Amino acid sequence: MERSGNMNAYLNSPASSDEGGAMRKLRVLSLSVLLFAVPVAAHHSGVAYFDLDASVEHTDVTVVAYDLVNPHGRLVYTFTAADGTEVEWSGEMPSANNARRRGLGGEMFKPGDRLRSVMGSPARSGSNFMRLERVVFANGDVAQIAGPNAGITRAAQ
Repeated sequence: MERSGNMNAYLNSPASSDEGGAMRKLRVLSLSVLLFAVPVAAHHSGVAYFDLDASVEHTDVTVVAYDLVNPHGRLVYTFTAADGTEVEWSGEMPSANNARRRGLGGEMFKPGDRLRSVMGSPARSGSNFMRLERVVFANGDVAQIAGPNAGITRAAQ
């Protein structure tokens, strides 16, 4: 059979047997799934962008900006480094939909808010960027951003 550029004609052409035609369709379908699934999995793999075996913690943090958007929210903050300079970092969060389902809503942080600490996995690039995992508020409340126990834990009063 001559193969033209028309995939529909190729898939629906008579094969030497029904079994051969079904196998051809299965191969094309499997290849299509792989071609579309690999880029999606690569994008959503934290290992590609962040060193998940390392952890960074910044203390006495001031919120600069907070955007809870899709596909990922972002917290931008500053802190004073050991040498006395003010440093700006940002932390990537889950999507707005995922964050809200876990009780981590849009009003959680406001510019000027003080936080005891911000923790997460640093970017592999070495930039001032992390996968945000945990935030401790000034009052002791804890926001677990990533992982199976994501949500807010209120400090004992």
